[in-house]
Amino acid sequence: MARELTDGRLVFLSTLPAGRGERRLALTVVLVSAAIFLSAVPFAKMPLAQISAFIPIYESALVINDLITAGLLFGQFSFLRSRALCVLASGYLFTALMTVSHALTFPGLFSPTGLLGAGPQSTAWLYMLWHGGFPLLVIAYALLKDAGRETGRPRGRAGVAVLASLAAVFVVAGGLTLLATAGQDVLPAIMQGNHYTPAMTLVRSSTWVLSLLALAVLWWRRPHAVLDLWLMVVMCAWLFDIALAAVFNAGRFDLGFYAGRIYGLLAASFVLMVLLLENGKLYARLVEAHESERRERQRVQERTTELTAVNAELATEVTERRRAEAEAEAANRAKSEFLSRMSHELRTPLNAILGFAQLLELEVRQPADRESVEQILKGGRHLLGLINEILEIARIESGQLPLSPEPVPVGDAIQRVLDLARPLAAARGIELDTTGAALHPRHVWADQQRLQQVLLNLVSNGIKYNRDGGRLTVACDVAQDGRLRIRVTDTGPGIAPALQERLFQPFDRLGAEQRGVEGTGLGLALSKRLVEAMGGTIGVESQPSAGSTFWVEFLQAESPVARQERSESDVTALPTSSEQGGTVLYIEDNLSNLRLVERTMSRRPRVKLIPAMQGRLGLALARQHRPDLILLDLHLPDISGEEVLRELHGDPELRQTPVIVLSADATPGQVQRLLATGVRAYLTKPLDVRQFVALLDETLPAREMPDG
Repeated sequence: MARELTDGRLVFLSTLPAGRGERRLALTVVLVSAAIFLSAVPFAKMPLAQISAFIPIYESALVINDLITAGLLFGQFSFLRSRALCVLASGYLFTALMTVSHALTFPGLFSPTGLLGAGPQSTAWLYMLWHGGFPLLVIAYALLKDAGRETGRPRGRAGVAVLASLAAVFVVAGGLTLLATAGQDVLPAIMQGNHYTPAMTLVRSSTWVLSLLALAVLWWRRPHAVLDLWLMVVMCAWLFDIALAAVFNAGRFDLGFYAGRIYGLLAASFVLMVLLLENGKLYARLVEAHESERRERQRVQERTTELTAVNAELATEVTERRRAEAEAEAANRAKSEFLSRMSHELRTPLNAILGFAQLLELEVRQPADRESVEQILKGGRHLLGLINEILEIARIESGQLPLSPEPVPVGDAIQRVLDLARPLAAARGIELDTTGAALHPRHVWADQQRLQQVLLNLVSNGIKYNRDGGRLTVACDVAQDGRLRIRVTDTGPGIAPALQERLFQPFDRLGAEQRGVEGTGLGLALSKRLVEAMGGTIGVESQPSAGSTFWVEFLQAESPVARQERSESDVTALPTSSEQGGTVLYIEDNLSNLRLVERTMSRRPRVKLIPAMQGRLGLALARQHRPDLILLDLHLPDISGEEVLRELHGDPELRQTPVIVLSADATPGQVQRLLATGVRAYLTKPLDVRQFVALLDETLPAREMPDG
């Protein structure tokens, strides 16, 4: 049970994929309903006695069902924040309110002509508006839902959205009731006594078509969640309801009239029943989890008592401590897995929140509205950053973070970070001083993207916690044991020695949140784990009122170009020309690696090299130039190299293009797995130039040198 509760996939009707069992049950219900419907159609016009209590009982049950269903759906919305769920809940609330209006205006129920100033057409029109409005809201739900994967719980309060939905539904239902009562003279007559007029044909046909359209849209929007499946069952019953009560019958109080309303009550009950079953299951899981936790606490208490009793026996104490450490490590792994999965699921609704907020930002004109949208974007981006950092820490702790260590030019990495941070520094008048670090020619052994991530975090912190008009210095020095130290120094308030040991603890901001400085408390903790994962070290030197210096150290590495120059005798032994030629696309974000390949390609004058430093750009250039060969790095800044490979294999015009992977990941399993997907060759870095040129000549077609 604990495993089920820590599963990243939330077990809600709107997010749980429909299984084979649910599909069979839903199909059975539809088939049984259809059989009963077909049996009732020939007798739909059979007049029956007027049962005075039928309408109040039927519509009271309908109102109760719809109100409970709306409440449960609004409850799920408050957790998942799915716009689609909010719309669907509003749809059920709308049907409940329209049912109340229908009952109050029904002739002979509370007064001979009905209440609310109703006339002979009011009840029939309310029925049609009611049965036409709900399918429209179901269609909106189907179009808004995010492929059945709307999971996660973003911060904030859902009360405003729920209250706004309630107000909108009350206004719409009230307006339609007013139209059907006070404004009935502007509507065509569809009832004559208890029988339908010819105008009713067009009205009921339109309503029936809307229900059919809602069913079709639900079917089209795949994959289907359990809620989608039962909504399709509801719409089938809704079609049977309208057909019996307004299409195949003759008027009020015949068999079709009664049977159609029974279908309507069933339609209102389907989703309610599965929602109640879902709530029951969730409550049972909660009770079981609580009992499991109680037993676990009792077990821990008994263990503690036992350890206290045998404290004098040193051997037993050591054994128990090791066991406790193992349990704590297992708990940490479980926590990391849970955080990883939950953080991933939280990104899906955030995509909708930030996306639509950005659209609103383009449309709003009033300053107050723009400020509100900016607050939404600010909060959403803050939460997205927090989720990303939690996910990164969890992946590092579980050993699942992919790293591609290679020689990284320090100057290029620092320059890119400073370019990103310059607008933030300018906004506060902070001077950036690199003291030549951005021109540093040395290389370090690290993952390029992760190194830039760490440096950007240190530089951003140095700006964020600095004083207005201050200075931030980035420097680079040679340290001991062949290592290179990169220092980021600010002129901020400094950090007391007693607080420095807490700097790299997750969520510990040392009181900065009380000073209004934005942050998550995870940046330095994540940076420490990234640096250590790359074989480096990180530290801080600071005194109160004297600023702070954060530093990272990495092993120095030889640049690819320098390595080639060192082995220049091997390279010059290669022929400077060959018959092979064509266009080669190299997708690589490391400038040193690009320069190495460019220099190697210079010995093949018939070969045209096209560089691309991002995966998506590389895909666009591949579609534009149709290269004869693609060289691909696996670790790219926007999308992974494996995703680029999948896109190439999925393109009919590029799937036959040979691809050679150039990667620092030399794991045998990784190499074999990619070769099995159709990769022509897998070369590991540092690159063997002779092997690379031989493979190039073998792969490219023979071309003649153009005249002149």
